[in-house]
Amino acid sequence: MPDRRTSILDAALQVFVEKGYSSATIADIRALSGATTGSIYHFFDGKPSVAIAIWKSANDEWERLSISKRTDDTPKTIVQATVIGLAEWALNNRALFLFYEELRIRALTDPDLIEIREISKDGAQRATAVYAKWVSAGVVYDLPWPLASALIVGPTYDYLRKSGDLEDPSTVIPKLAECAWAAVCRQGDSATD
Repeated sequence: MPDRRTSILDAALQVFVEKGYSSATIADIRALSGATTGSIYHFFDGKPSVAIAIWKSANDEWERLSISKRTDDTPKTIVQATVIGLAEWALNNRALFLFYEELRIRALTDPDLIEIREISKDGAQRATAVYAKWVSAGVVYDLPWPLASALIVGPTYDYLRKSGDLEDPSTVIPKLAECAWAAVCRQGDSATD
């Protein structure tokens, strides 16, 4: 049986997905979770805090899954594992993926979600540094990180938002990963680099 905090988060995700972040209330979360208002506020400062906890957990899950897909630490493997991890995670957690995306975008302008913006900014800074090393090594095109990131994960995000399920994940996911690498790779035959 899940602990109280986990049951609150599970109920909150369901409420956020059904009602949207803006319309969801702590009372809705309380009603679905069976937790008291005091119990919710024991774990969280309010609705934004609940949403941020869900987002952080999702972000960690995607990162763990992506890392587990790596067979080595080459740029190609890292890029492809990131895409594969994203696709597999999103397919297995459709509602969570859609909520994650809603919060990621909302965090750009919502001061209550600044922690998400800061985590995203930190991740982008780390990725920028890694990508710069790859550029220096002549492995990838010299692109600003936001553009490289859009080429790497953008098509997968778009595909996942538009399709409820992949027709055949065993073929689509590897193709998305191949295309992500081909989009940034400087080598002649990007399929074998």
